[in-house]
Amino acid sequence: MVIAIVNDLIDNKTNGSVITAIRFAEGLKARGHEVRMVAIGADGPNDYNAKERYVPLVTEVSAKNQVKFGKFDREGIKKVFEGVDLVHFIFPFKFEKQCKMLADEMGIPTTAAFHVQPENISYNAHLNWFRPFNSIIYAYFRERYYRYFNRIHCPSAFIAGQLAEHGYKQELYVISNGYDPAFVPAATGHRNEKFEIVMTGRLAPEKNQQVIIKAIAQSKYKDNIHLTLLGNGPKKKALEKLAKKLNVDITFNFLKKEDLIAKLQSSDLYVHAATVEIEAIAALEAIACGLVPVIADSKKSATPQFALDERSLFEDNNEYSLARKIDYWYERDEERLRMGKVYAESAKKYSLEKSLEKAERMFIDEIMDKNEGDLKKIALVPAAQNN
Repeated sequence: MVIAIVNDLIDNKTNGSVITAIRFAEGLKARGHEVRMVAIGADGPNDYNAKERYVPLVTEVSAKNQVKFGKFDREGIKKVFEGVDLVHFIFPFKFEKQCKMLADEMGIPTTAAFHVQPENISYNAHLNWFRPFNSIIYAYFRERYYRYFNRIHCPSAFIAGQLAEHGYKQELYVISNGYDPAFVPAATGHRNEKFEIVMTGRLAPEKNQQVIIKAIAQSKYKDNIHLTLLGNGPKKKALEKLAKKLNVDITFNFLKKEDLIAKLQSSDLYVHAATVEIEAIAALEAIACGLVPVIADSKKSATPQFALDERSLFEDNNEYSLARKIDYWYERDEERLRMGKVYAESAKKYSLEKSLEKAERMFIDEIMDKNEGDLKKIALVPAAQNN
């Protein structure tokens, strides 16, 4: 197939949705498809490198969360769309809506992903206390954007349930974003000077990293624990200040893939404290590397799906609950190492290859509907034909 992927940006490798778009594009290419990117930072021979659109007030806020908005260029994007079998959309913003209208005019089948959880918006706007706000955003996305699609990619059963609950009538495909196959357990064991706890994710309000710092401060083993927070974001200074106040040994970093894998493989425990999460590939990557996770049991997060038992869950936003789980795993080296292997095996059902197979099925379903069941109009690769 010839597939175009539209996303406001792909030039910021700290944004989870950007990483997902790039990973999907590379995976589809490896499976024999031609993929054309339409985004800020796209640099392939058949891509469209969009200019950035300035949105008063919004651009300044979004930039802190590694988000930029593309500027629509009808003629430039139309050239990229010519000859494609399907256009897949990542974000639900103005750029994507304009590209969707163009694809419809050209008679091209389209699908969309749901990656922007309304709770992400409410937390960053400091409106998480106002419960109706999220419902308003779900309704806004539905009426202004998603109602024009027949099929939506949902990265987790959790978010598919949220969409159904908020009146989305489209066919919902639950497809994990999939983790990079390079994330595997270490070939040999390791021994650290201190007990190494790690979390990967944007340093943002909804990620709730402060509860980890507070939990370590409550731990019986505080003086022998080191925390690494991997990511960038607007909460960094506040987290640094809190760690200093509570005398928690902490490091902030942002690592390239190879270094990230090495860090995960050499750590002792992974904590995912986010209150809001559509899936959390970061947690899945850690699990795939053989780390036992301890995950916030939040009703607004899909990440608890990765927990194999209650020992890997703590009460959302409760540092005392998390401290107890940290101490439990600190005291049980052999069990932690045993469960790390079990967790690594459990991650395999979320592999990128399995996700790409499911995505191909979604694309084919949409193309068949658009072409009234005639697949002869597109060039299917063997991998897609066999699904």
